[in-house]
Amino acid sequence: MAKQIKKPGAGGNPAVARPAKPAPSRKPAAKAGQGPGAAGLWDRTSQFMREVVQELKRVAWPSRRQTISSTGVVLALVILVSIFLGLVDFVLSRLVRFLIG
Repeated sequence: MAKQIKKPGAGGNPAVARPAKPAPSRKPAAKAGQGPGAAGLWDRTSQFMREVVQELKRVAWPSRRQTISSTGVVLALVILVSIFLGLVDFVLSRLVRFLIG
């Protein structure tokens, strides 16, 4: 059998247990005259907006020609799928009418 090594403070022995440290407070101090967390909300919102602007500068925007061609492909596929689903609906409704009555 393997030996079990006991660590100090392990095993539930209160004489050896270390006292728990209090968790540090993460809340920033609110400005005078504002409710709790109001300053933190404004800071987080403004930081988010700055990051959005930075990300939008990095975006590789498509050219006008690419946008028009992609839009054409999407519209063509939408029309084809709608025609297909309309035909399937028509055939199935005729089949159900034939079976029922």
